[in-house]
Amino acid sequence: MMRAVRMHQHGGPEVLRVEEVAEPTPGPGDILVRMRATTVNHRDVWIRKGHPHPAYRVELPAILGIDISGEIVGMGGAVEGFAIGERVTANPYIPCGRCRYCVRGRPQYCPHFTVFNGAYAELVAIPAVQAVKLSPQVSDVDAACFPNTYITAWQMLMGKARLTADDVVFVWAGTSGLGSAAIEIAHLAGATVIASAGSARKLDVLRRLGPDLMLDHSSPDLVERVLEFTGGEGATVVFEHIGQATWERSLALAASGARIVSAGATSGDDARMNITQMFVKQVQILGSRLGTMEDAFAAGKQLNAGRFKPLVGATIPFEELAEAHRLMEAGEVIGKVVVTAG
Repeated sequence: MMRAVRMHQHGGPEVLRVEEVAEPTPGPGDILVRMRATTVNHRDVWIRKGHPHPAYRVELPAILGIDISGEIVGMGGAVEGFAIGERVTANPYIPCGRCRYCVRGRPQYCPHFTVFNGAYAELVAIPAVQAVKLSPQVSDVDAACFPNTYITAWQMLMGKARLTADDVVFVWAGTSGLGSAAIEIAHLAGATVIASAGSARKLDVLRRLGPDLMLDHSSPDLVERVLEFTGGEGATVVFEHIGQATWERSLALAASGARIVSAGATSGDDARMNITQMFVKQVQILGSRLGTMEDAFAAGKQLNAGRFKPLVGATIPFEELAEAHRLMEAGEVIGKVVVTAG
């Protein structure tokens, strides 16, 4: 038996309970990982609350958690290239491998993909093909922050927007897990970075991430400030993960021919857009979700080289995972909310 945090019904953080459950048995192609750290993501909160979109439906009772950092303690008979005791993280995006997109080498567009759940447990069975090995200098906490944020941001900026050093990137909510990852990746690409935050406290934290221009995203002159900074042209890449509250301004501050890449709608789905402004500017709107193993290995190389330092706002023990959800939902933490094993 092992301990896991399970939910038997949808609701508030109180539905998350520490329970004794059976240990998972790894399949032939699986590795069994002892969880050392995981995180809380918006996705976890939406699933817990019962988000109506099919992508957020799980069978109950459920063990949530998509980010994993830990060490291998067992493996299936068909697994090669891994050893007991090795430390790993894993890409939570799992394409079907059989549809027309997967067989043509385009797994990012798989309509039958699944997203891993189950990291809120002492032991986690993961397909070995999803695993990314960790170098000794990468901490468990930093590795736990990697999968959902850095792989997603890498696919958005490098896979979809094709970011180059010539670009000016505007990043909404630069002190969020995804936003801070985007800033680090944009710096690696040599791009100019403009980033926003929503309070004086968050702007102080954002300053440490080194954007070329910082803006309060509640400021009424935000678009004008971006245009002024860019000589009237605007940002060539807009990193969108907010949705309803920011979409009109994202289009307004975008340069002619810009790429708006979006992988989230934390403020809501009902966004408005000036269609004429969109086609006159010839803006490309690029949807994105999580990332492929190509993204995972490329971003993982940077993690293992010490080039990523995730922004961690709180570290909570496993037994208090419900409190970690409360903090995430309340927006009280700047950066990632990490949950560590006992």
